Amino acid sequence: MAYEPEAEFEAWNFVAALAATAIATAALVLVVSPAIIAMRFVALPSGWVGTGLGCLGAAVGGVKLIAMAWAVGGRLPAVHPASASVALAD
Repeated sequence: MAYEPEAEFEAWNFVAALAATAIATAALVLVVSPAIIAMRFVALPSGWVGTGLGCLGAAVGGVKLIAMAWAVGGRLPAVHPASASVALAD
């Protein structure tokens, strides 16, 4: 029978919940902004709209890269079950 380790889930803390909420909010703003501007609910010069959406997209991309680096860096010092050497009896 093959050994299958159980899945390990990290506990949510305040910072992780805050980060998830901020990313979800930014994603919703990116989705809804073009529709709001197209329906002319907000009348802005076209240059401002492009600049604002570009900056928002760059910020979301930067946060995404930081989150990925944080996740990779957090897993490096973690102890994994397969990190110990196994001696087989012949």
